Amino acid sequence: MEQLELCQAIKAQYESLPKQVRQAASFVLDHPQEVAMMSMREQARLAGVPPSTMTRLAKRLGLSGYDALRAAFVNTVRARGSEYGSRVPALMAMKMKVGEISLLTALADTTTSHIQAMCQGDNLASIVRAAHTLANARDIYCLGLRSSFPVAFHFSHIASYFKNNVHLVEGAGESGIMSLMSSMGQKDALLVCSLSPYSRRSVALTRYLSQQKVKIVAITDNASSPVGRLAGETILVKKKTTAFFDTLTPAFLVSELLVALLAAIAKGDVRTLVSQTEEKLWAMGEWWSVD
Repeated sequence: MEQLELCQAIKAQYESLPKQVRQAASFVLDHPQEVAMMSMREQARLAGVPPSTMTRLAKRLGLSGYDALRAAFVNTVRARGSEYGSRVPALMAMKMKVGEISLLTALADTTTSHIQAMCQGDNLASIVRAAHTLANARDIYCLGLRSSFPVAFHFSHIASYFKNNVHLVEGAGESGIMSLMSSMGQKDALLVCSLSPYSRRSVALTRYLSQQKVKIVAITDNASSPVGRLAGETILVKKKTTAFFDTLTPAFLVSELLVALLAAIAKGDVRTLVSQTEEKLWAMGEWWSVD
């Protein structure tokens, strides 16, 4: 049985299911990504039911056990593995149809529309609240793995010009992850960027830190994304384009808006701090001089 069939079967039986089994069914319907990624015990904990209830749900659907149900969701995720590849022919066909200049214009127009959609009232209000959350934190940790890493790096890099409490969690090695686990607490904040397909490690780290009462600010593409549901503030960005890959431009812009507002509301002498950082970089020979 495929994922779509299973979801339809769950919906058809939903009202007749016992209370706890219905609770498990709601979790499966609402969190397909987690069903594919997590163990049955992890899912049961998030659903607030015993693991045996997940098995009961599967058997109500005529399956041998929960592994059979989960397998359908795993297969769907695997099928999406060629999503980028499947977009390539359309990109090439569009180039042949409209030409290179029109193709580039269309790509730019799509990204521009995503930025306009991001700059709406509710989202801008979320950015303001997020900036204040970060401003009030003892330490700010920036997390973004795989394709989302540049967004976290960009925020961390700019903010470091005037703040000494911003830490980038490096994707390579375990040192950054170990520092997260050992040093963060409820006075700290995590800025996490996670866009689909979501990094499993980003989700696991964000969930752990949420349990430690760390304040979570998420840049993501869906309010119901794994990190979106864990965040105190969620900033939404669109990313789909007519190219075979997704754009990071709206997420980059959010990181810049956050750090700009962070500087604007800072209580210290931001101008002096930025100038001192620039002077040190020149003195270290980090920047090329034409003189």
